[in-house]
Amino acid sequence: MRAAIAWLTILGLAAAGCAGAAPKPTESKPTVATSARKPKVQAPKVSKQALQAYRAAVALYRQQKKSGRFDYEGLRQAFSGVLEIDEKMAEAHYNLGCIAEAVHDDKLAVKHYRQALKIRPDLAPAAANWGALLARHGKLNQALQVYRRALSKEARNSAVLLNMAAIYHQQKKYDRAIKAASDVLVRDPSNVGAYRIMASVYYEKGDLDMAHLICLRGLKVRPEDPRLLNTLGLVMLQMKKVPEALANFRTALSKAPDMLGTRFNIAKVALDYKDFRVAREQFAKILEYQPDNRQAAIGMGIALRGDGQHEAARKHFTALTKRWPRWALPYYWLGVLALRNFNDTRTALKEFKKFVDMAGSRLPQNHPVFASIKEARQNIEMERKMKEMEKQAQEQARRQAELEKKLADERAKRLDAAWKRAESEGGVLPPRKLDARNLPFVLLPPAICPDMPNKVTIYGMEFKGIKQVKIGNIPVKWKQKDRYTLVMSIPKWLGATAKDNIYGPWDVTLFYRDKHADPIIFQGGLWVGKRPPKPKKPEKPKKPEATPPGSKAQGAKKGPGDDKPGAAGKKPSGAGGVDKPGAGNTGQPGGEAGGKAGTAEKKAAPGPGSGGPGGDEEPAEPVEPAGG
Repeated sequence: MRAAIAWLTILGLAAAGCAGAAPKPTESKPTVATSARKPKVQAPKVSKQALQAYRAAVALYRQQKKSGRFDYEGLRQAFSGVLEIDEKMAEAHYNLGCIAEAVHDDKLAVKHYRQALKIRPDLAPAAANWGALLARHGKLNQALQVYRRALSKEARNSAVLLNMAAIYHQQKKYDRAIKAASDVLVRDPSNVGAYRIMASVYYEKGDLDMAHLICLRGLKVRPEDPRLLNTLGLVMLQMKKVPEALANFRTALSKAPDMLGTRFNIAKVALDYKDFRVAREQFAKILEYQPDNRQAAIGMGIALRGDGQHEAARKHFTALTKRWPRWALPYYWLGVLALRNFNDTRTALKEFKKFVDMAGSRLPQNHPVFASIKEARQNIEMERKMKEMEKQAQEQARRQAELEKKLADERAKRLDAAWKRAESEGGVLPPRKLDARNLPFVLLPPAICPDMPNKVTIYGMEFKGIKQVKIGNIPVKWKQKDRYTLVMSIPKWLGATAKDNIYGPWDVTLFYRDKHADPIIFQGGLWVGKRPPKPKKPEKPKKPEATPPGSKAQGAKKGPGDDKPGAAGKKPSGAGGVDKPGAGNTGQPGGEAGGKAGTAEKKAAPGPGSGGPGGDEEPAEPVEPAGG
């Protein structure tokens, strides 16, 4: 997991003195005590009463130390009583300084350390504690000055040298730190603090073998020393021996549960190996000891995010922004969550910008936030382009749908027209008419006769990049008429012979120039059939022959008077001719009778409305001849 915070590893540096711990009045003995080395500076004499009061105060300290409960106010009164008896008691000022540090009154502690050194410039423990206090406040050079003054007054003291080595280490003056720690070991081979500093220095220099060796030597002096075990765990991590490193870290914690640096190291290993549960446990423990530890607070949020609890992580980092409004780092992680886990690019960009504005010039040029800002901007631009492309695609799809509907309507219209034309002209037709709206294209005409060359139009879709057209397996000549129309020329008998069975459905296949494009196949799209016989023309009716005047109509029946005397065997006078010259209108009875008979015959002829075939009325009565 990539973390954007710089992990602070507490390496177990030695801090001489009793800052933050119980006072140690026995570290400096009264001047009345005999010493193997004669001091260079003669200490002032103190009264016996002050000496007795000092010894009583030290006894009280030892008693409280044994019980594990310190009454700092009682101790302060005890050592202050010593100064009331004799204010020249430098050791009492030293122990009062230790008590002030224990209750976090650094100003009072400095006052007592300064007074102790004023009375006894050779009181090295006071110089060591004062310098350590200055170093904790970042005043490293002032601390070194205090140490050097103390060293110039007496033979080199181990506590002072050890604290000087710690400052050189903090200043990354590794050679000076190693020399000062070595000087401590020369005078005090059992000083575990010197081993701690030397091991840490070699580790930071990258000399893992020496760091490993120094750790082992120091652990021989003090087995299971938690700070040496912590440094040894770091060395094992660099050597890619993770199980051994974790074992050393856990052993160190079993001896000193309040070693927050070791907990940070375990949490970092857990994050690297994605064991987010262990990381959360360690960060939570650190926050129990130090609720205001910002690095642990950030680490907790990172562990929550890594464990998939994205909403909880966002709430956690948001709470940090409210708790520390001027702290920039939570905004960076809020941006990471928005970008990576919530797909909210605009919010991510907003959080990243706020982080950069708050961090200012402290950010290095290669900080990951700048790459994240660039990525967020690219994502926003990509989203804009995608929306624009989506809008264009929707518009294109709408236009394509409209075009397809128009083409479908036109396909159906043209196929219907071709079908009706074939029906009216007696052309070839398929067995059934397909739905042109559901076809990729239509063929016009929909069927052909193979005994003559044909031109067939393919219509109904956008033809682009067509390379070849085949009817069945036979390539045919073709040309593109317009965007939606192809015209193909089909040879007589489709390239086969008249004897071959070529009737029935034929596939129409369109091949594209692009080899990767699949051809379009209209299965059975072209029907090949025999030309139907021409229907016989109906015969025209013959015109009837003209009937001579006075004759009976063709097919007329005889009237009832046709067989009466005077009518048989005689032609009426108006029948269109006479048998004898002079017959007809002669004035003779026969002639007159003939004329009348002719008149009667005319009335009896069948006709519309008469008694002939199909008539509804009876024939007219015959007329009797005159004089009969």
